[in-house]
Amino acid sequence: MKKKYVLLALVVALGIVGYAGVQYFPNTENAVVSETLDSIPTRRELRGSFFEKREILVVYAAKDSVLSNKYEQILKELSLLEPTESWRSAKILYKRADEVTHEILKKNVVFLLGAIDENEILEKFIDQTPFQINRRAIMIGSNKITNKNSILSVSLYPNPLMPKMPFSFMTGTDAQQVFDFFAEKVKENGQSFYRQNLNYELYNDNERVVMGDFNEQWKTDNSTFFDFSKGNKVLLNAEKYQFVNHKNALKPNEVRSLEEQIKRNTSKVFAFLNNDDFPKITYNFYSNTEEKGLMTGNTNQAHYDTLNNSVHIIANKIYKNNNIGKDNELLLRNMLGVSKKDILTQGLPIYFTDKWQMKGYKYWSARLAESENTLSVAELLDNSFLEMESSLIRDCLAGAFVDFLMQTWGKEIFLYHYKDGELTTQEIQKLEGKWQSYLKSLSKTYPKEEVVKKELPYLKGFNFAHEGYSIYNGYGSKKATESLLKQKSMGSNAMALVPYTGINNINAATPLRFSNSAGSENDEAVVHALSTAHDMGMYTMLKPQIYVGGSWPGGIEMPSDEEWDLFHDHYYRWIRHYAFLAEIHGMDALCIGVEFTKATLSKPETWRSMIKKTRGLFSGHLTYAANWGEEFENIEFWDDLDYIGLDCYYPLSKNDNPTDEEMSESFNMIKKKIEKVYERFEKPIVFTEIGFRSVNEPWKNPHAEADESINEEMQARCYEIIFKGIENEPWCKGILWWKFPSFLEYRGEDNNAFTPNNKLAEETVRKWFTK
Repeated sequence: MKKKYVLLALVVALGIVGYAGVQYFPNTENAVVSETLDSIPTRRELRGSFFEKREILVVYAAKDSVLSNKYEQILKELSLLEPTESWRSAKILYKRADEVTHEILKKNVVFLLGAIDENEILEKFIDQTPFQINRRAIMIGSNKITNKNSILSVSLYPNPLMPKMPFSFMTGTDAQQVFDFFAEKVKENGQSFYRQNLNYELYNDNERVVMGDFNEQWKTDNSTFFDFSKGNKVLLNAEKYQFVNHKNALKPNEVRSLEEQIKRNTSKVFAFLNNDDFPKITYNFYSNTEEKGLMTGNTNQAHYDTLNNSVHIIANKIYKNNNIGKDNELLLRNMLGVSKKDILTQGLPIYFTDKWQMKGYKYWSARLAESENTLSVAELLDNSFLEMESSLIRDCLAGAFVDFLMQTWGKEIFLYHYKDGELTTQEIQKLEGKWQSYLKSLSKTYPKEEVVKKELPYLKGFNFAHEGYSIYNGYGSKKATESLLKQKSMGSNAMALVPYTGINNINAATPLRFSNSAGSENDEAVVHALSTAHDMGMYTMLKPQIYVGGSWPGGIEMPSDEEWDLFHDHYYRWIRHYAFLAEIHGMDALCIGVEFTKATLSKPETWRSMIKKTRGLFSGHLTYAANWGEEFENIEFWDDLDYIGLDCYYPLSKNDNPTDEEMSESFNMIKKKIEKVYERFEKPIVFTEIGFRSVNEPWKNPHAEADESINEEMQARCYEIIFKGIENEPWCKGILWWKFPSFLEYRGEDNNAFTPNNKLAEETVRKWFTK
């Protein structure tokens, strides 16, 4: 209560601006408090309010009645949609600004919409933020940006009337521009139009040019302020092509060869269509995943935009000589349209692409065929089935399938089916035999290049966790590079990348989604971190995991053999995506699963089969990360793997204050269990996970959720016990601690998480890793 009165005194001292009976602060960056607030709200609290409500009230205004009616029409359509199962989805409500009372503004998660001088609530609320807008310029904290009919979009800022409730807004100085931008967002994202990657984003001509996040005091954070409004240069402006270089992604001497390469590719499409009448394509080149993602909101290697006839490409050494055909796709979609069968729409651009994933779709299709990882004709022609499939495997086989159909049907019949799309069951069955023969022929024509498997070094490293979801702090970011450099400086020679999927029901088999949104641990982000680690000479493991809501992977248990078979089918289709990704980009190891206690112990032969098919696809080391205890000690298929993976969370003591000698003796008993597995299978053992939080008594239940205590010394003691215990053990081939974050500021100073970063345990790791 004392804080409340201090804040009330602050209100009086600062002076208050009145708005229809509601009190506001003047324009100061961090003056966002109210008489009911005991502390500055955190972003987590605002997100919590959003998730609790799962409703957004859109408050719009437009002086022009036609524009106001258009807003209402769009919002009415959105309001009729029920929220999806996505945890970020919300019900949309809407009102005109002149219909809204102060009580309504206090009780709802609010999204304010309209030109700044037409929505009076927005005009008042924005005064409580770090932003100022006029027709000449937009102020973002202390940064001044020229206003070129810009659109400012801000997500989840404390509501001046009820600071632990969030408000968001989308505004500018041109009413029509604001509406057009909003309508486009709805077209792109539907009822999730309000979602964005960073706290604030500024757009010019629909291009994101400035963006960033707030700090804990709700000021703009200069360390996460990105300005891409400058540094963009046109390197080529020809009749059919324009090259725009962003932040010096391309060297001037690369332009001519790149232009010739693009001409060769697109000329095949023009020849196929007997038509080269197509508007100029603008090629945008970016130097890395982070810059492309921040500027476009899309972190894919390449994508296209039909609105302005442009292609956006990451141009760096990772993707050198790697063309996935997005310019071909842009041409074909505009000149030929889309097929009723998605596989034909996706495959035709790749058919004209020589360097798909560097070696070409025919080479990679041959690898899929010889490892029995292809799709049938019926599966390829089933649009709903393809939605659940790996995009990497789908696109590879799509190119091959179009090539097969061209050989089987010829161009005219192919184009007929491209537009009509329907085949009878008999026609599909007739094609299946020929398709299998075609795939076998690829294996002979495109034999597998020899891959020399690395010798397994003694691993010293971490599980490298994707802790940031704002593009600039995840796997694909400069901050991730800084984190890897720090790990290297601590003596690390290895790291495990951990992309996630998720399930909510541990007793029902459902397809597993792939991480593909900007800011997530998507393929390009994973590959960026992989490439960075390889440049540092580190051993790289890909260790995909399942997040299980309310449980853990060991809790997954299907009610019947049929459900188990379906579960494993879904799981294998998910994990082989990462096996294929790991093979294409030369990762050293793949962990085929993590802690599926019931699945592995009850269905060992199913896992043997998955391992066999995966080994046919992936040339590196294969392992599995078993949960400590029953699973690790009883798995039957360790002999099918290159080394044994142990997620080691055995308790070191049940006592409140054990001596180091007591914990060392306890670890000696644990090692006897480990040695039994080693002696039976004669395979090296790697701690694929082991860790302790920096809390009181972390040795009791290392894997369990912790209290709010913070104790670095006790965490460091546990690290020391483990390092001493595994020194010179013949069965141990290394350790990957759980875990190290993708950005070094993760969890701030009051951090009781598993990471040793910036704690006493960091020096313990450095001492032993550099020993």
